[in-house]
Amino acid sequence: MMSDMKTFTVRDLDRSPSTVLEASMTDGRARIRERGGRTYLIIPEANLDKPITGFPDFEKRRRRIFRGVIPASTVQQLDKAIAGE
Repeated sequence: MMSDMKTFTVRDLDRSPSTVLEASMTDGRARIRERGGRTYLIIPEANLDKPITGFPDFEKRRRRIFRGVIPASTVQQLDKAIAGE
């Protein structure tokens, strides 16, 4: 319900942002009011954290990119490029 939403001032947001953010998490949104009368809504994003069920096959990726041994001259060129030389 819109009437259950808490309203805060910009000063509240500046001085105690954790209170405003906690209210937005608890109530689903919080209203911020400026002196001029403008209002803003803070709405928390949905929590999209998914449990990690497995990792990609990094070894397979490495083998596909670097087929065999990298020549020493290529390694030296790469080292120079990283060093900015």
